[in-house]
Amino acid sequence: MKQIRTILASAFAFLAVALVPAVAQESGADKARTEPQKPKVVADLSTHTVAIKTDFAGTRVMLFGALVGSDEEGKARPDLIIVVRGPSKTYKLHRKKRVGPIWINSNERIFRAAPGYYALLSSRILDDIAPPEKRRARGIGFAALKDHLMATGEGFRDLKEAEEYAGAFIRLMQKKGLYRTNDNGVNFSGAYLFRATFDLPANVPLGEYEADVYLWREGRLLGKFSSRLEIEKRGFERFVYEVAHKQPLLYGIAAVIIAIAAGFAAAAAFRKS
Repeated sequence: MKQIRTILASAFAFLAVALVPAVAQESGADKARTEPQKPKVVADLSTHTVAIKTDFAGTRVMLFGALVGSDEEGKARPDLIIVVRGPSKTYKLHRKKRVGPIWINSNERIFRAAPGYYALLSSRILDDIAPPEKRRARGIGFAALKDHLMATGEGFRDLKEAEEYAGAFIRLMQKKGLYRTNDNGVNFSGAYLFRATFDLPANVPLGEYEADVYLWREGRLLGKFSSRLEIEKRGFERFVYEVAHKQPLLYGIAAVIIAIAAGFAAAAAFRKS
């Protein structure tokens, strides 16, 4: 833990020192003056690769960075909104329907490009940072996510049904811990340094993730910074995963052989006892 804190402290110090506003000298002038800079943000992740192994029970990733050129006289410190999106996947939803004494799946609806993970973190309450319509226009927040789901969905009878299924899908993903939000998820250290953490549950999907950091001030977007994260299987789990997806016939035969062998072993053990 001490080593991790030391690394993070060094990273913050590096950002603070390396990214101070530049001092420009005026042509023909005897003294230098500091040129005003528009605020911008730089950031990085504590890791860019998460390995999934047998004992994987979830992990926490830190995003840290600094604000640059944000010390304009009379201006408040900008706000931050961070959006972490997982790989887009196709999801099928069904509504339960009762047929006699049993319940069956019916009314299949499809979302073609739904993110497998979505985390929304901010330095303050979202409505205090920017109006909902501006966030929505930038694709930030669950309202914008619902719009995306409705636009990429298939099989809906009308707009009302599409909205109903999109809302249900978001609630389902929230229960699984794959969609989450935190209005106080971005913490500042001093005036310029910040950090945020987001949790990846054990059921997090594999693939490439994108972490977008949006810089806002008084409801106006000032800039954006993006970083990427890869979640992949490692070791024996990766071997099994690749065989199952690239050699499905071989994987099926091996699974049958293992099942038969396990059955014979269990039968022999019971005979001895």
